[in-house]
Amino acid sequence: VVDTFHYDTLRDYYHKWYRPDLQGIIVVGDIDVDQIEAKIKSLFNDDSVPAGAPQRTYYTVPDNKEMIVYTQADNEQPTLNFSLYMKHDAEPRQSRATREAFLGSYKSRLAMFILRQRLAQLSHEAQPRVMSASCRAGSFYVTTEKDAFALNLGLMPNNPQAGIDAAIEIVEKARRYGFTEAELEHAKVQHTVNIEHRLDNKNKTRNAEYAKKIVSSFCGDEPCMNIEYEAALEAEFSATVTLDDINRTIKEMVDNQNQVCIAFGPTKYDGKPYTMPTAEQFRMWIENAQQREYTNDNTARQVDPTFMKKLPKKGKILSKHAADNGYTEYLLSNGIKVSARQSDIEPNRLTINMFRLGGRSLYPDADAPTLQFLGSVVKESGAADFDFLTLEKKRRGKALRVVPYIDAEEEGVKGVCVASDLKTWLQIMYLYLTNPRKDKAIFHNMIAKQQSMLRNRNASPNVTYNDSLRVAVYGQRKRTQPLTADRLSEVSFDRIYQIYHERFGNLAGMHLIVTGDIRQDDFDELLCQYVASLPGKRNTGSDSKPGPYTLDIQKGQVTKVFSKPMATPSAQTNIVYSAPIAYTADTDLKLDVLSQIMRGVYTEKVREERGGTYGVSVEGQFWKYPADGCSMTVSFRCDPNKYDELLPLIDLHLQRMAAEGPTEEQLQKVKEYARKNYSRAVLTNGWWEYVRYHQLREGIDFNRDYLQKVDSLTTDSIRDFCRQLTAPGNRIQVTMK
Repeated sequence: VVDTFHYDTLRDYYHKWYRPDLQGIIVVGDIDVDQIEAKIKSLFNDDSVPAGAPQRTYYTVPDNKEMIVYTQADNEQPTLNFSLYMKHDAEPRQSRATREAFLGSYKSRLAMFILRQRLAQLSHEAQPRVMSASCRAGSFYVTTEKDAFALNLGLMPNNPQAGIDAAIEIVEKARRYGFTEAELEHAKVQHTVNIEHRLDNKNKTRNAEYAKKIVSSFCGDEPCMNIEYEAALEAEFSATVTLDDINRTIKEMVDNQNQVCIAFGPTKYDGKPYTMPTAEQFRMWIENAQQREYTNDNTARQVDPTFMKKLPKKGKILSKHAADNGYTEYLLSNGIKVSARQSDIEPNRLTINMFRLGGRSLYPDADAPTLQFLGSVVKESGAADFDFLTLEKKRRGKALRVVPYIDAEEEGVKGVCVASDLKTWLQIMYLYLTNPRKDKAIFHNMIAKQQSMLRNRNASPNVTYNDSLRVAVYGQRKRTQPLTADRLSEVSFDRIYQIYHERFGNLAGMHLIVTGDIRQDDFDELLCQYVASLPGKRNTGSDSKPGPYTLDIQKGQVTKVFSKPMATPSAQTNIVYSAPIAYTADTDLKLDVLSQIMRGVYTEKVREERGGTYGVSVEGQFWKYPADGCSMTVSFRCDPNKYDELLPLIDLHLQRMAAEGPTEEQLQKVKEYARKNYSRAVLTNGWWEYVRYHQLREGIDFNRDYLQKVDSLTTDSIRDFCRQLTAPGNRIQVTMK
């Protein structure tokens, strides 16, 4: 179509539909309203509706008595994806912004939340019947004139019927027997927490979010409410909506009528040709599962919200003093250091990061497959006597996330929480670090799902490409090679927990950064009870650093160009330039500015002048280990016929930058953006945590004199930095055609 449409077709379409009676202009921001309104009137006042202009028609989707089934196999499709829709009439446009419509939406959201919780149980079976399972209610595909309930499954290609049976059993039981009071209360509490968080941060709403809401109101007649009104409505509905209401809602949504089934699958699986189930098979499986008899086993009850019946023995705060950038630093009796910054820039919210250098780099390549599974197995298994789903329910409306991790060069726990839930966050963190739950069913579930995925991982050309790129950048080592189905046997359940206990058995040397709306009245007490009590021997582990197995980027010239069959031909290229430059706040800023300038240069010279690509990505990165260095990666995808013409331009313009530097105009534009970005960043907890994290990790303060550093940048200093980057001649290129 793009190659063959006529200019007149496009022009006529424009004149037919781009006209004032179908148009809306939305402006949100720091503006003078009268001035902007006058400007809009002067620009658009002459537009008139053409005589005989066609009526805008909102096309609906017809109903169907017999199930519609569509299946499609594709060479580049690695998985078997299944969606079952049950279509319903959408709310009429004229009543979408009514109280009744919003009440219907609220009931629907509660019902979908509970059903998703039930479907989540399928992800924790030792012998998984599905790769994934979720559901939603909303618009049917591209139209807002028809709604649908959607059940979305990732099926196991070797037994798709088992997954369909398992998911439909859960849906059918909900439809026939409804939910329980405990499930409804949990859903209401979680929805209340979400809207309270939005209410707390109402003054932080971005312009784009306001604009998006107004666009939805203009285009789809959706309600456009301020957050206070929306919260008041939800509070009222929460108090009055009953279990009968929700059970009626799920029965109306899941009515087994007007059904559409769509399945996309691979052409190969496990190295052999794969035969997709036929449309008739899918139809039969669905209808049989929907007509089967099921017993009512609604047993979900309220979960005890207590996490710790017996509290650990308290530790002590040995010292406390003011640190940089508004932080207070504590030294605890077990050798953990805490950095706390109180701020209400994001009301009622805390960001938390505990880390220590070490991580996977301390373990040899033989442990690489096990390390890849460690984080997800531990997290999904839960802590103490509580599996992951029970932990979720025990939170009872507490908005928090706790994620233990072991990364390439460090280990720790990351998360966020509402300020009033810090105690709960620390309790869950304590349980994960001291008493991770060992669950072989979760382990076998993940291995089985990964096995199914890996049997067809190379169906997508992008997978082959990313494998090649990683080996080219870091060299041919066991830990850089892709995980294959054959190597899954090397993943050890016992070794996962052995390594986990080695990393977290002694927590001395850990840094815990807490940033945000800290409630000072009990903060010190909570630190003593749940952080200073963690296992740790002071004066050990304080000199933590990455181990001998840290990956390092290859030096010299590496070029790898290869071909692979693709449904849509393209040439994909990454070029990585690297140099051993000292990692400082100054050099990091210069790399960032150079990357932004080159992004603009390539957009102009490669995308706009040559029309050869949708865009060129440029990303810079510094690192401290195993030695100071940085890289700049240039990525683009283009028409294979234009590849030979475009590739030389990448090196040419970078060499020109190293020889001549940027223009004053190019530099000023990026400096202006940096100042604007900084003024926004300082109004977030994330910025201050980022600053403290890098100060503790690398000894670099990115906040100190930032604006002065930006102001002092010159075209010569960027040119000189570009010379430093390109002078060693380290260039790695990987291209797939």
